[in-house]
Amino acid sequence: MFEIPKDKNRFAHIKTISIIIITCISLSFIALFFGKNALSSSSSNSPGSLTEVNQGPMLVTVSGYGKLVPKTQRGINTMSSGHIIEVLQQPGNVVNKGDVIIQLNNPKLQRTMETSELALLEQQSNLIQIMAESRQALDDQQGKMRLAKVRLALAQAELSAHEKLKQSQVISVLDLHKAQVAWEQDNAILQMETSRLDTLQQTRKAINNSAQYRLEKAQKQRELLVSEVEQLSIRASMDGMLTELANDLDIGRHLEEGQIVGMIADLSQYYARINITANDAEFVIPGLPAKVAIKGIDIVGNVTRVEPTVNNGSVEIDISFNGNLPSSVRPNIDVNAIIEIADHQNTLVIKRPVGVIRGHRQYSFFVLNDELEQFERRDISIGDIAGEQAQVTAGLHQGERLLLQVPNRLQDRIQFSEGELYD
Repeated sequence: MFEIPKDKNRFAHIKTISIIIITCISLSFIALFFGKNALSSSSSNSPGSLTEVNQGPMLVTVSGYGKLVPKTQRGINTMSSGHIIEVLQQPGNVVNKGDVIIQLNNPKLQRTMETSELALLEQQSNLIQIMAESRQALDDQQGKMRLAKVRLALAQAELSAHEKLKQSQVISVLDLHKAQVAWEQDNAILQMETSRLDTLQQTRKAINNSAQYRLEKAQKQRELLVSEVEQLSIRASMDGMLTELANDLDIGRHLEEGQIVGMIADLSQYYARINITANDAEFVIPGLPAKVAIKGIDIVGNVTRVEPTVNNGSVEIDISFNGNLPSSVRPNIDVNAIIEIADHQNTLVIKRPVGVIRGHRQYSFFVLNDELEQFERRDISIGDIAGEQAQVTAGLHQGERLLLQVPNRLQDRIQFSEGELYD
């Protein structure tokens, strides 16, 4: 037998209908809410909206973004060539002066240093030998001089005796002449030995100096090689943070002398390097006050540098700080900055009309003449611009009103009535 299908549960059917009705009502409320917001936002500067000239303060600022940069940074260079055997530090590590960052190995350099030690010992021995030879040569020559002086003294005594004997007619003139010749001969020998001593002193001094220079050269050569071997340990040149390290520092890779392998930053002093638009940079000069938001804290500072060139539509500026920074500050963190261009305590201010893009220009606006109930075109000078506010420097008075946006059909008119605005 076939059974007749039963009807669905009535309550389940009612429940389904209720859910559909509630969903439709919710969507209607959402559409109405966003529609009103869109309408209100689009009509803020719609044709027919007015702005009134008011007297009051106006703070003009320029905003930008950038990074926190350490004032002192030093590159890490290889002073000796070699192969990497160990990388001991990584970016972000805090290091002290002298800490080893990368260890290199250069067997050829180490062998050369050992050879230089032997060369140094050889030159030391050579200097000792030469100085000993110099002392012996000078002593020998001084001995010859003393002997020559003795011989000359004997010849002098013999000559004096012969002169007395000649006066007594004991000896002949020939004997006296022989004694005189012997004295002259011994005197010439003494003069020659004296000259030889002077020449020998100069010669041996030059030889000693040459040996001393060769020793000093060997010492310098060894010191340089020892320094090069020590520099196979690439060390931190100051206290700070290792902010950069080359990506290709693999074990076994050869590094050439003078190659840059990283960067160390001093953590005690920072400045902010900020990018602002080229249009805003026109009004920024060194010395202007600024605030830099660092990890939710506003730090007061001053503009210290404005880059003279434009790069990709932006200009770089530097901001130095007047106070201490948070202890959690680290290099290259992102920061936002606000630079105070001008602070007007009492000036004429209006809501910025459509078309007013740049300050310190003259614009043509329609100003409401309340007595005639019509709008009249007038040239007005705009000074600074701050967000949705604009400063009026000439052409308007306090309390006057002007159109924020003019319909296309009325833009070429000189004046028109209030009624025409809404036709």
